[in-house]
Amino acid sequence: MKIFSKYFVVLLTFLALPSHNQGYAQGTGAELRGVVQSTTGETLPGVHLYITELQTGTVTNSDGGYRIRSLPPGEYSLRVSMVGLQTAIITFQLTAGETTILDIDLEPITMQSGELVVTASRRSQLIGRVSVSMNTITPAEIQSRNIISLDQALDYVPGVQVLGNSVNIRGSSGFTYGVGSRVLLLVDGVPMMGPDQGGMDFDGLPLTQTRQIEVLKSPGSALYGGGALGGVINIITQDFPEQPETTLRFFGGVYEPVRYDTWQTWDGASEYRPFRGILFGHSQKAGDRFGFWLSGKLHDNAGYLQNNTTEGLELYTKLGWNVTPNIDFSLYSSARRNRNYQFLYWNGLRDPLRPGEIRLTGDTATGSNRGLSDRITILPVFTHNINPHIQYSLKGRLFGVAFRPIDRQGKVRPPDKHNVGVRYGGEAQINIQVTDELILTAGGSFDENYIRSDVFVGEDSLMVRNQPEGALFMQAEYNWGRRLTTTAGFRYDAYQIHTLETATQLSPKFSASYAANDYLTLRTSLGRGFRVPSVAERFFNNADFFPLVSNITLLPETSTGYEAGFTYMRPLRSLFSLRAELTGFWNEYQRLVEPTFQPSTGSFQFVNLTEARIRGAEASVSVTSIGQNHQLSASYTFLDPADLEMNQPLVYRSKHLLQLSGRSFFTSWMEAGLDFRTASAPDRVDTDFAFFVSDAEVFPAVYVTDARMRFILEQPESRFEISATLMVRNLFNYYYIERPAIFAPPRNFQVVVDVKF
Repeated sequence: MKIFSKYFVVLLTFLALPSHNQGYAQGTGAELRGVVQSTTGETLPGVHLYITELQTGTVTNSDGGYRIRSLPPGEYSLRVSMVGLQTAIITFQLTAGETTILDIDLEPITMQSGELVVTASRRSQLIGRVSVSMNTITPAEIQSRNIISLDQALDYVPGVQVLGNSVNIRGSSGFTYGVGSRVLLLVDGVPMMGPDQGGMDFDGLPLTQTRQIEVLKSPGSALYGGGALGGVINIITQDFPEQPETTLRFFGGVYEPVRYDTWQTWDGASEYRPFRGILFGHSQKAGDRFGFWLSGKLHDNAGYLQNNTTEGLELYTKLGWNVTPNIDFSLYSSARRNRNYQFLYWNGLRDPLRPGEIRLTGDTATGSNRGLSDRITILPVFTHNINPHIQYSLKGRLFGVAFRPIDRQGKVRPPDKHNVGVRYGGEAQINIQVTDELILTAGGSFDENYIRSDVFVGEDSLMVRNQPEGALFMQAEYNWGRRLTTTAGFRYDAYQIHTLETATQLSPKFSASYAANDYLTLRTSLGRGFRVPSVAERFFNNADFFPLVSNITLLPETSTGYEAGFTYMRPLRSLFSLRAELTGFWNEYQRLVEPTFQPSTGSFQFVNLTEARIRGAEASVSVTSIGQNHQLSASYTFLDPADLEMNQPLVYRSKHLLQLSGRSFFTSWMEAGLDFRTASAPDRVDTDFAFFVSDAEVFPAVYVTDARMRFILEQPESRFEISATLMVRNLFNYYYIERPAIFAPPRNFQVVVDVKF
């Protein structure tokens, strides 16, 4: 890793050089603030503001307020936009060291406008200028659908399918036993993958303080490194509001009993099984320079399967300090504890509600697991605006996990049976606006995973594993006039994969977007992806739950992705706005890591497939009424996934994905919504799994319908709002599975009460 130390010294030396604009660096920056409201007098949260000349912006808070600090003096143009409202371009003047108040009124129209996103280029930009496929999930969607975990939020993102505890974007992942995710999870741009399994944590979501969730649906390794082989999910947290805000959400519900008598081999199968919880949050400014928010969740779930209970407490905090007008510091942290009884696989299709057993030589494996899970996260961020054209940030991260198994008597097993893992590291990034047209982004990172577990004893008999990794990245974005934007960049990664063996990868990228006219934007991109196998994939060697042996010879996966498409947005008869997208994609994968049965050992093992290809197309359309009171949306994804080595389809990939959604405010106090999603049965599944688990090859098509009705009472003068939502998930009680050998949730009923003040 000496080469990375050398580059970091050079980078930090550059950052320490004195600025050419000493007056600005010493605190003479200006500030722009104000309130955005409609012409009817209603304040507007979620409005996007963007200063064109400085390539920076923000989003209004729940009171419609906004604040942009540390700006150089001068005359600028501010672009103000929100779906369903007329985009405004306002010229304003900033004076050094002073605050400019600019309140803005927006006229209702029907044209859909852009959103600010950060994932595509590691900096804030309008989604209309992004040249790769992206979708966002808003706080309104999270609240309306009572989303309490990340997998629920992803259910209605075009091209995304959740297979148990694996996220599949455009077929990039099949069923992987919850390890080795090919989709990278970020919180405010910082990786949050498990240090041991390399999987995604669906519960790590500060729900009451999430500004939006961004989903990048193409290889993202050129900017974010290993794990972004198939895409990136970035959870963007809220800023601090000008006025204190408190949120309480109470939810409760029941799973309906199964309707088949032959499945009622477990007493709980004939009962309504309850679940409940509370979400809470508070955010506020503490003076002009400090702010904080708190978010949490307390929940328990009796489960609809035997040995499938969950209870837990989650706490998230974020502190912000404006040290000087040009320097900001924030600290995000979380702590969670869950007591889980995990259902791993069923006892066959005739007895799907009870965990199964696998008879092995000299022992019996069980299809359930019980334990205490603890997770802690600390993410400090330091940002410095050196001058109007140069900004750098330093980010640290500490992510710790611990799992303590519980035996059949309810006692925690001895410490040598505990699984402990830590991921720690840091990152430096600099953004330089070289000219009005050219923006450079560069940086480097270093991380290390440390894991101690008795199930990771490979052929070398060691219980402690570590995996250091480092990277350098650079990107250049150039605006060729008003219509064409191109982006080119690369990332160089190095990972220690075993003892003194190191894997390296150069991941280039190129993309372009072209605004053909006011309604149509064309885009194309190509990029490389890279992922080193997780510690679990290489070293897991255990048969307590399933026969799986280690493979320390696993090689990194790589991918090359191509896509081209267009986005079309325009008003319809001054009553509605239309947004339509069409994308074609072609992704090639080398050395994909997949679990495969090995006859020589009678066990499964993660191995490298030589070559695979996934090609297809994705179309989506949405129609929104003026004021966003009514909306219809639909998306369809077609996949052609091929294992080129075996000349047959890749396992656990659905060829057809369809999602339909609609919502409507019938009055100002009543909203109704209906969602439908379907996924065709995979052309091929892993039949070797059925050697051990009965009927594991059964994988039918998915048809799920969710319905909701929401009632709202607002008192704008006191900033008080209360709403009650009635929900039915899996409305038609369709029985299906989303991963092998586990029964998906039957019809369940929920009541949700939200209070904001």
